[in-house]
Amino acid sequence: MSETVSKSQPVSDAESDALVKTRRVNPLKNPSYPQRVHVHERAHWQGILQQCEERILKARQKLQVLPPGPNRALFERLFFQMEGARDQVADAARRLPGETGVLYEEDRHRLDEAVAALDRVFRRWDSQAV
Repeated sequence: MSETVSKSQPVSDAESDALVKTRRVNPLKNPSYPQRVHVHERAHWQGILQQCEERILKARQKLQVLPPGPNRALFERLFFQMEGARDQVADAARRLPGETGVLYEEDRHRLDEAVAALDRVFRRWDSQAV
């Protein structure tokens, strides 16, 4: 007499133990919500922001000693552009560690573009005669 095994019954004791030892569901985490995998990058992005702020601080010191005149107006405009690019870096650096997937890639692109814009403004700043 042959014994048939149904698909709902475990074939061996090892399989029945595996069924009992399933992982408990954490009620505090939604399984469909993406896990934050870039949280460890926060220090890196804050470092990039800090570098931008240090560069702008040096430009501010230079701007403060410039005498009034048309040349100063050009430096003031460039300085405000630097601050705008720094604000974009700060926003992206704040958001990046908490983003996932496409949103992370978009914010990463925004941060890279803001840093490139800041570099372009600094090149124009450095090329101006005082």
